[in-house]
Amino acid sequence: MAEQLENDPEAKRQRVSALVRQAEFDPEKYEYSDRFQPAKSISPDSVHTTPELLKLIEKNPAVEVDARVLAYHPTTGDVGVRRLPTRTKFIEALQRNKGLRSTRRMREAMDSFGDDSASGFSSGRVGEDYVPLLGGPFNKQLYYYDYLRMHALAFHAYHHDPVAKHVVQMTRDFTLGRGFRVDSENKAALAVWRAFEAANDLPLLMEQLAIELAVYGETMLWWLPNGATKIGYRLTPGQEPPKGILPRVRLVDPSAIWEVVTYPEDITRVLYYQWVAPTQFQMYTGRDNGEAVPGSKFIMQQIPGEQMQHHKVNSVSNEKRGRSDLFPVLGYLKRLRDTVNYNLVSLQKQAAWSIDTTVTGGQADLEAYAQEQEALGTIAPAGSEFVHTDKVKREYLSNQGAKAGGASSAFEWCMSMVAAGTGYPISYFGTHLSGGQTRASAIVSTEPIAKRLEARQLVYERIVQGMWKRVMSHFGIKAECETTWPEIITADRTAKLKDLALAEELRWISPRRAATIASKELQVSKYEYDTEQKNIEEDKAQGLGQPTVGAPAPLTAPGAVPQNSPSALTSGERKEIKDNGRS
Repeated sequence: MAEQLENDPEAKRQRVSALVRQAEFDPEKYEYSDRFQPAKSISPDSVHTTPELLKLIEKNPAVEVDARVLAYHPTTGDVGVRRLPTRTKFIEALQRNKGLRSTRRMREAMDSFGDDSASGFSSGRVGEDYVPLLGGPFNKQLYYYDYLRMHALAFHAYHHDPVAKHVVQMTRDFTLGRGFRVDSENKAALAVWRAFEAANDLPLLMEQLAIELAVYGETMLWWLPNGATKIGYRLTPGQEPPKGILPRVRLVDPSAIWEVVTYPEDITRVLYYQWVAPTQFQMYTGRDNGEAVPGSKFIMQQIPGEQMQHHKVNSVSNEKRGRSDLFPVLGYLKRLRDTVNYNLVSLQKQAAWSIDTTVTGGQADLEAYAQEQEALGTIAPAGSEFVHTDKVKREYLSNQGAKAGGASSAFEWCMSMVAAGTGYPISYFGTHLSGGQTRASAIVSTEPIAKRLEARQLVYERIVQGMWKRVMSHFGIKAECETTWPEIITADRTAKLKDLALAEELRWISPRRAATIASKELQVSKYEYDTEQKNIEEDKAQGLGQPTVGAPAPLTAPGAVPQNSPSALTSGERKEIKDNGRS
């Protein structure tokens, strides 16, 4: 086609003219936009999608087709390019494959076994795995439909699956513990940060962030613009939230963000976040400043990229969205729940029993016996006596259909897969598989998850450092901060404090830093080095904590030298005693 255009200037002119007619002219840039535009007229010059080509074929039988399509063989699994050189072959291929839905996924999808769903591109059958057909970011992204399914399944697992909830809460408890601490040598910057922490209830926000980052795989912090202290959407006059001096930051549900709009070739150049979601519904409503507050709203707005602090985990470099910590084990969690439920139902059936009664007689005899038993109740009390003729026969029946025992290795398999997928040792889950470990094996199995949890703390640190920079930039302060996070594996505190004292004595760290770390080890929630030193000096001035006059010297003080000890003699006396000893 290119060769034809080069040899035929008129054909080239007509082609360029057709493209210009289809393109949009941007008067601000004074150039034509290269964005996709649907065909404005069905003609050979304007058609550029398969649906438009089909319309052209139906409209004009004289149009010929020479197509090259990506083909997939459903039996062998081979992928390649196939040529359809004529209009007839193209139509035949469309008719032959009409209604055919390949189980091969062009983009990654969820394992439908995770929610017993028969729909979707994956049925969850053994051997049906996702492998990208082509390279590049397009084939490595979740469809938005599957992204929402991931959110739904992970949210359900966190609230309804004991193992999933344990995984998420262990991650939060290990990484946050009793909380974190931010310090800075710049006292003005630290005072501003403490006020920011209080205004945004940062400890609670970080606790929620830790849970949602594990469940959703990403977190979005919206820095409210224009000094707003609350989120507001299309408010009536007088209902605007109050303005504040300190910036406010709020967590946004990532599933409400339909699209992170970026430059296609560089996902770090974020233009805006498209928020589309209904709010919660309120049974009751009220009034503010004389105007009614609606019971619910449907939000559709764009949040500029510079207002959103977006952090994601479990994703590769070209993925815009993160993935849940539970993503690789959602299917196995479902299998684990089903295994437990089915075995419990089986045991319940095995424990069930009934009574089979045979009454020889007529309908009146049956009704009389039934009324008598109904008065006794379903289960007769201990010591009951049954009086009847030989025409009544009572037999206790047990469940004959269920297999005794019901033991299965499926629980161990699923539990092992969940442990491998989340990184936590099986001993952490508190099941019957948790025992039988020696101390050495327990320490070895703890090391990998400790590194993974420390990596998660680094994510928290980047989030807090990002907050610090935004707050300091807001007030025009140039200052650095240092964050302190709880230890993942608690070491011997006494040995650690000794190492800390040695490091301070050798001038490897400052007394301020040593005291701050020690206060954290001693679980002192509020510690200010300058305030503590001031209190120590005041105690010294008042004689508190110092030995009183006449009190015995401490054990570390040098003792008095006795008069008859060798160290109290002169050098001549010591030499004379030494010579006498030799003689």
